[in-house]
Amino acid sequence: MSVTPQYEEYSRTVRAAQVSAQSIVECRLSDWSDNKILAVSPTVVPAAAEPLSGEVRYGGKLYFSVVARTADGTVIGAERGAEFSHRAACEAAAPAQTAEAALSVVKVEVRRDGRAVILSAIVAADIDLYAPASLRYLAGGEGVVCDLQPVRVSRAALCAGSAEIEEEFDTDYVGDVLLHGEQIGLTRVVAAPGCLDVSGELNLCVLSKREGENDVVSYERMIPFRAEIPCDDAVSGAACDARVSVAEVRLSAACDEDKGRCRLLAEITLDIRGKVWRSEELRAAADAFCPGYAAAVRRADWQTEEPLCAFTATERVSGTAALDGTVDFACTLQATALSGVEAAAEVADGEVRVEGVLNTTVFYRDGGGAAQSARVSLPFSFPVRSDRARAGDRAIVQALACGVSARQKREGELEADGTVKLYIVLLGEMRSACVCEIEAGEALPPPRAALGVYLASPGDTLWDTSKKLGKAPEQVRAENPDLAFPLTGKERIVVYRRREIG
Repeated sequence: MSVTPQYEEYSRTVRAAQVSAQSIVECRLSDWSDNKILAVSPTVVPAAAEPLSGEVRYGGKLYFSVVARTADGTVIGAERGAEFSHRAACEAAAPAQTAEAALSVVKVEVRRDGRAVILSAIVAADIDLYAPASLRYLAGGEGVVCDLQPVRVSRAALCAGSAEIEEEFDTDYVGDVLLHGEQIGLTRVVAAPGCLDVSGELNLCVLSKREGENDVVSYERMIPFRAEIPCDDAVSGAACDARVSVAEVRLSAACDEDKGRCRLLAEITLDIRGKVWRSEELRAAADAFCPGYAAAVRRADWQTEEPLCAFTATERVSGTAALDGTVDFACTLQATALSGVEAAAEVADGEVRVEGVLNTTVFYRDGGGAAQSARVSLPFSFPVRSDRARAGDRAIVQALACGVSARQKREGELEADGTVKLYIVLLGEMRSACVCEIEAGEALPPPRAALGVYLASPGDTLWDTSKKLGKAPEQVRAENPDLAFPLTGKERIVVYRRREIG
């Protein structure tokens, strides 16, 4: 009898590697050495990332919004931008792959260079590489007995798009917009036929001065958005995830001097990157043997991490905040701006514990009337209940802060409070394995006895028994209809062998 295995292939896209890198981006403000910098707000807009042989090339634009106090005490604002390009070394990178880069600013420094001020930021890149892959698996064949089982496989599909949102709102009469800051919070990401449906909120904060005044004031606006991003591989109910960033912000103001009111128009472009996981079941050999032959079996095993569920949570946090400046009762607090949240999560059975820091910048006048600012940090920790949470899962947290305020209760201290809005994605690790190759060796010598007795082992399944007897499972069933699997270990199976008469 010949042995001819039958193989099938499944093509998919898998995450090939992860790489992190950092680059320094700088901007120069000429003739600013006499100004005192009060606040710097960096915004990074990613460009496409390109995998090359042994490296990934990525870049983007970095915008600095700056608020300062001039030598005569006037509060002013400025915005500068710089394009940057960087290379991240990665041995696994190849031109046939696709790269997805998430950029963030981890540190900002200000230094003087003669009459100029240099704004310097460290931009961190977290890059996922996705590559085409083929899974070859044993599905049967002549002279091969297979334990065919459903095997779960998945493939990732990347998609990208943009969305335009517009919002108008009234404020007090604005004389000068100093800077603006944006935070993105997701509320829902759902796969639909042919697209990814992404919803969320954008928190727009505008720091400005009233007409004819030098005091600063901040305005906050929560702007909902929804976008459908085309994705050919998306189907209803598929696991999915998305990342949204601000690509461009355009602010314009129309003022009514008679009413002392101002209408602000915000036009915002969002960049949306999504992933969809398509899961399927293959009938593949979990084990195999070749009756009458010694056989070598090679297995393939793989693991994937996929979203299990996503949910939102809201928590109000408050307390005494850490302060990087000096504030006393002679100071007059004016506004808070540039709020943000750094958050991480740990998953336990039934809950996700979220820990992080709420940050904001407080603008105030000191006892001498000079404009000042201080960075405020409020640590927090709280549990979020979830019936789907299980120890061993991983959680990704996206967060934004809104309604942040600060006040003095004690000399030299600030009490801060604000609302933290969370979008939590629980991810689980999926493991699968199957036989990817079987090779028949030499023929086994036929047993000389016409009768044999097989001593069962406790817990032996039908497949275990078939493999030990060298017979197909259906043949073992037909010859031993009274056996109940798994075996107890007390069974004795009589094996009759046909004797060849030469």
